[in-house]
Amino acid sequence: NEDPHVTAIGHSYGSLTVGTAAKESGGIPGVDDVILLGSPGVDAQKATELGVGKDHVFVGAADNDPVTHLPTKGESALAAPAWALGGPEWVRRANDLFDVGDDDLYFGKDPASEAFGAQRFEVDDGPRMVLEAGKFDAHSQYFEPEKDRESAANIARIVAGRPEEIVREKHR
Repeated sequence: NEDPHVTAIGHSYGSLTVGTAAKESGGIPGVDDVILLGSPGVDAQKATELGVGKDHVFVGAADNDPVTHLPTKGESALAAPAWALGGPEWVRRANDLFDVGDDDLYFGKDPASEAFGAQRFEVDDGPRMVLEAGKFDAHSQYFEPEKDRESAANIARIVAGRPEEIVREKHR
C-alpha cells in the first residue's frame, strides 16, 4: 500500500509525548489519526494544534481513571493533604470541590473536554479506586477487550481507518 493509514497512539504519559511530537513543525510524519488514552493532558489547548485536524483526534477517558483527573500544577498543592486524609478518593473530591471549571489537567487542557474539541469515544468507566484498594485498573484496561470491549473495538475501528463506526461518548 503506497498510502497506509497510520495512527499515533499515546496512553497515559505517552499521550503527552504524542501531543508534543504532533505540535512540532511538520507534526508526526505520515500520521492520519491520533488516539489519546488515559491522558493527563497533551500540552495543547485544542485538538487543532495536533496537526491532523480535530476530526482526526480521538480520546478515550474512563471516568474512574485517576490520571484523567490529575489536578493542574496549581491545584496540586491540595493533593498531598487530601491524600493524607483519605487517599485517592479524597484527592478526587478535593479536585472537584476546588476546580475552577477550566477543564485543565496537569499537562494542559483535558483532551476529553468539549473545549479541547477531540472526538471522544466510549470506554468502560472501570472500577473506582476506593473500591479496589487503590489499584489503577481503570487506567490500564483501554486495550484489554476482556475488561473493556468497547474501548478496544473503538481503537481498532480508528486504526483500521473506519472512525465513522466508533461509539461516541459525551465530552466532559
